[in-house]
Amino acid sequence: MSSGAASAYWRVAGMSYLKYSNLCADMVRAALKEPAKSAALKRETIFFRGTKWAEGKPGETVLTDFTEHIGSK
Repeated sequence: MSSGAASAYWRVAGMSYLKYSNLCADMVRAALKEPAKSAALKRETIFFRGTKWAEGKPGETVLTDFTEHIGSK
């Protein structure tokens, strides 16, 4: 099957490729058995590091965890 035909399905559904691939990854992780399932969930953690600048000088670095909501699914 060509990639053009495969992409039509997620485009017709009104999804971006990123949303489609994240949905597929969630389904694969949900189908895993232990201990592979817990190992996959550990790798899912996403952090964002940002530094606020004031008057041309870097301030304090802030580390944000975007996966706090994962346990509540």
